[in-house]
Amino acid sequence: MNHRDLLASLDLADLIEPTAANEALTRRDLDRLVRARNPLAVAALADSRRAAVAGVTVTFPVTLRVRGPGLAAPAPNALGVTHAVDEVVGIDASEMQMIGDLPADLPLAQATELIRSLVTVRPDLPLRAFAADDIAAIARRERAPFATVLARLVDAGLATLDWRAGADASVETMRIHRTAHDAGLKTFAPVTYAHGEIGAPLIDRLDALRTVAESTNGFVSAVPLPAKTEGASPLDGTAGTEDWMACALTRLALGHVVPHVTVDAHIVGHKLGATLLSCGADDFVGAQAARAWAPPTDDGPRPLNPARVTKYVIEARRSPLRRDGLFRSADASATE
Repeated sequence: MNHRDLLASLDLADLIEPTAANEALTRRDLDRLVRARNPLAVAALADSRRAAVAGVTVTFPVTLRVRGPGLAAPAPNALGVTHAVDEVVGIDASEMQMIGDLPADLPLAQATELIRSLVTVRPDLPLRAFAADDIAAIARRERAPFATVLARLVDAGLATLDWRAGADASVETMRIHRTAHDAGLKTFAPVTYAHGEIGAPLIDRLDALRTVAESTNGFVSAVPLPAKTEGASPLDGTAGTEDWMACALTRLALGHVVPHVTVDAHIVGHKLGATLLSCGADDFVGAQAARAWAPPTDDGPRPLNPARVTKYVIEARRSPLRRDGLFRSADASATE
């Protein structure tokens, strides 16, 4: 059975043309897709919408992951390549990400110094740091408006906000992204979801993001974010079919106003992440920067170098295009 016949059998054939033309879908349309409970059908529609926007191109950054000075290093994992500030000069990359566990009472002055310390050593790389939840925590501590906190961080060199699993699910998050866009800061739309939530909770989240996107045009991409990372217990973590549905629904709900859908292989895992390139995603975060790469010794989890990400993209019958943290290509021209 081909995709058109499958969609017809589920009474979804009327959505084929609107998605292929990248037209906005209604809440009722999205609810119908959820009720169909068929990840393959929803993925087929999402992939059609992706093709209308991105063609065969899949973008990817090469991320220099830098430990913020004074921050506790994250727990080591097989997919992690991290660098201290004094190690990053001369490493080939296209964006920089600040990593490390932030203290709950992080003051704004320290946050700005963290940004400056990283930008000083690699001024050539756009810096991604601080999830919206972190901005909210700093604003509460300082008793300052979101706009004030964001302005200080941007002045220090912040290029865009970061994301992480389990974060940015609050209504407050939407206000922070809207404030960032009003100030001229482009961000990634965090599409948070959890096991058992591929239904009304996810559609409500997508509706809220769509409202912001349509009024500000400030999202460069949407990032589906399961609450639990790869390796979570099957009782707590999302099933692969749930991740497929979340990615596809993200493209279908936001694709007319947000040009990209990003897969973060650090969160969903690189193998599942590669399959999401058939569910509406056209951007793959996971290629890491290192001074030198040792030859792989097995096929187990290990850091993704740019060559491996390129291999995944080509195997998905797409054309890889390296981007920076704001979707500019190597020659600084926009990819969209």
